Parts: sequence; C-alpha cells; structure tokens
Amino acid sequence: MSFIYLALELEELSQPNYDLLQQATALAINEKAAQLVVGIKSKEIKDNLGCIDAIWDKIQTFLGHAYVAQIKVAYKADNPLFSCNIVFEDVCGYSVYLEPNLTKVCVAEKDSAKIDAWNQQRQAEGLELLDKHILHLSQASSHSMEIKRKGPIEPRIFQRVAVGGTFDHLHAGHKILLTMTALLSDKSMVVGVTDDCMLQKKKHKDLIAPTMKRVKIVQEYLHSVKRGIQYEVVPITDPFGPTVTDPTIDGLVVSKETLKGGELVNNERDMRGYPPLELRIIDVISSESNSIEEKDMSVLKISSSWIREYIASNKN
Repeated sequence: MSFIYLALELEELSQPNYDLLQQATALAINEKAAQLVVGIKSKEIKDNLGCIDAIWDKIQTFLGHAYVAQIKVAYKADNPLFSCNIVFEDVCGYSVYLEPNLTKVCVAEKDSAKIDAWNQQRQAEGLELLDKHILHLSQASSHSMEIKRKGPIEPRIFQRVAVGGTFDHLHAGHKILLTMTALLSDKSMVVGVTDDCMLQKKKHKDLIAPTMKRVKIVQEYLHSVKRGIQYEVVPITDPFGPTVTDPTIDGLVVSKETLKGGELVNNERDMRGYPPLELRIIDVISSESNSIEEKDMSVLKISSSWIREYIASNKN
C-alpha cells in the first residue's frame, strides 16, 4: 500500500499554484495509492507562528481552495473519496519526509536535489527510501485569491480550543475544521464527537462508524496535523459537551451553519458563571462563503450523508 508525499513551498498563501497538487493527485489515484500527503512550507505561516490567529482567514481560504483543486481531480477520475491530507510543515512538529509509511515523493523540478538528502536521513533511520517523481510547473495555472479579514481586529493567542462534530467518513470539510482548530490551539485542543445515541435517525445509519472508531480516526488525523499539544477527543451525548463544563477552554471553532450553536454555548456558560468563549468561524465551508466560487463550493461541501449515500449506491 503506497502513500505519496507532495512537498510544496509557498512564499504567499494568497498566490498559490495548484497545478502541482492536481498533478500529484492524478498520479496518486492512477497508482492506486492509499493517500496523498501534501506538505506545505509557507514563509507567511513561519512568520506568524506566535499568533496564527493573525492569518486565520488566509490559511482557511488557502485550505478551501487547495482541497477544491484536489477533489476536482478525484471527481474527474471517478474516485471522489480519494484520501488527501494537507499538512503545514512549519507547524506540524515533525519532518513529514521521515514518516515511515511514505513510499514516493513528488516535488517541483527546482526542488529535486532535496530528495537525496531526505533519503540519506531515511536510510540512517532504517526507513524505506522514497521513489522520486518530478513535477513540471505550469506558470499559467497560478492563482491569486482575494482575502478579506473577517476576524477580530486584534488577533489573540488561544491556550485551549474546542470543536465538535460527528466526524463520520472524515472529508475535506472536517479536515479544514480540525486543522484550523489545531493551528489555533497553543497548548491543548478538545474535540467533541457526537455519540451513536444521537445519530439514530440518520439515513444509512448502518454506514456510520461506531463512536469510538470515529474518535480514533480523529485522533489519528490530528496526530498528522500538529504534534506537541494535548488532544482530548471525547464522545458527547448532548449538543454542548465539554464546552459548558470546562472553564479552561477559551476558544470555540464553528462554521457559519453552527454559529448559533456557539452562541448557545456561551449563553449556557454565562448561566454557569464561566467566561464566554471567543468564537472563530470557518467561512470557506459555508454555503455563503465569499472566498470560493459557488460552482466550486458544491465540490468542497461533500458531506458525510452524501458519502454514505454514495457508498450505499455503489455497494454492488
């Protein structure tokens, strides 16, 4: 089972080139790889490690566009559920190229010399050497994204941030939500995973993974996103979970669709004498997003219910 690694370096998140990502996605699908791991190095992120909140909108907009570019290729190849993880290497806390499950690396021609050094390190650690695949950049595919700051005037540092969801059949929307929460968390992160008992009326309920399996999948994904902070991934049996019982949580990440739920959390915290949570909104996975064109939003907005329907219809 192969895992392909695409290494990319970006000067500015607002001016990416998705051509290499799309080439690597097509290659991974063609080779029947288990997953494409995209490692992003960004000067902007490195310069803002002390307060990621300062570039919140830039990062989430980049992630939205990147996953759209990848999913479009997967759709075209009739493989919409192909697995792709995007990791920010300046934040993740480990060298992606030293991950033991990787089998091949894709780089732009200008970066090909790095592979020999990476393989020397892998050999020294007793790891399988990476096969090399050189990608050729198309200048015509460059993009420029208009990003308007919608967050707070004064960015802040969060110690412990929470997020919640069902996280069934982990997809791009989930990954953006979890990644942005992890990036925002300086010390620890709390994830509430909806328990089976709250999902009894869901269509194709038999295709929803059991609670503890979904908990484990979230834990494994977060381990790839950012190491070095504490993760608490727990089942929840009500809409609030730890957000109304843990006074140490200082931030909550929501989508536009779940913003009202975030406000209800703060109402409940107020009644319990806890300080309100600062809310951060993931805008790019909203149906009202201004940062991604409407024709592309349907691509990004693959839902767990859509995936279950897709799996059910392709069983035979």
